Amino acid sequence: MSAGSIVEGAEVRVARSAKVFSYSAEHEPAVTVAPGQTLIVETTSAFGEFPLEPGDELTGLDVERCDPLTGPIAIEGALPGDVLEVHIDAIELEGLGIQGVLPGIGILDWPTLPLEFLAVEDGEIVFPGGLRLRARPNLGCLGVAPAGAPVASVLPGDHGGNIDTRYVCAGSVVQFPVFAPGGLLFMGDCHQLQGDGELCGVAPETDAVVTLRCTIRRDLGTIARPRIVTRDRVMFIGSAETLEAAGALATRDLVDAVVAATGLSEDHAYLLVTMKADLEVSQVVNGLRTARVCIDRQFFEGLRDARAALS
Repeated sequence: MSAGSIVEGAEVRVARSAKVFSYSAEHEPAVTVAPGQTLIVETTSAFGEFPLEPGDELTGLDVERCDPLTGPIAIEGALPGDVLEVHIDAIELEGLGIQGVLPGIGILDWPTLPLEFLAVEDGEIVFPGGLRLRARPNLGCLGVAPAGAPVASVLPGDHGGNIDTRYVCAGSVVQFPVFAPGGLLFMGDCHQLQGDGELCGVAPETDAVVTLRCTIRRDLGTIARPRIVTRDRVMFIGSAETLEAAGALATRDLVDAVVAATGLSEDHAYLLVTMKADLEVSQVVNGLRTARVCIDRQFFEGLRDARAALS
């Protein structure tokens, strides 16, 4: 398969053997597809490089081999300054989930513990003690090639990456700034279920098969960082050294978007988002912290319509 030419067909499968450990424009595309083509992408568990067994502990792992990424996938016609939209249609879990504690990673100072291997039966995670939890798969890692030097697979940033945001799931549309020709999309680190924060540092890690489509948007202007569009909310994502700094990046992006949509002054846009937006935590365990600022989708999309009606 030639990475430089568009692969024909309604569906294009990308095997998990197309594996890298960084977000980088230096990687040769695994495949090049046209906007709108359906992609079926196999992803590898965050610990898929290690022969782990029940009772093992997550100690002494080579972090540079954690969070393997499938990709990159080039989207024909995507250029720096564009917005790449990733429409996640489905995430199918494969095999068992692995959960434990990485020393020094979780929000609590917790000693290491034996790994749990968790099965999914009838859409529910079978947890110790007879508990059954409804599975809700999400991709911990989804991102594009960054503008500068390669970024390790375990890190988040303006390119997206390891943002561990539970809304990177089926039914969501994730928007990325394009920094390199083709966009160059990478993904991995699927979880069976993850809460906000990923508090112990390891949500149940699993192989998966992701069905998605990519489109190019040039009507949104240039965006600085990822956004997530769900059925009822629009989320602005920021990653930084602290949650406060991450929240500030996401808030700045929302303020700028409101100004662009309405023509309001920055002062009034800041006041408006203070009334209508919510600051939430995505993850606190990946070196940089990731926060999101969320606003009602109907209200947000109606701002531009209201301005057009008045003009």
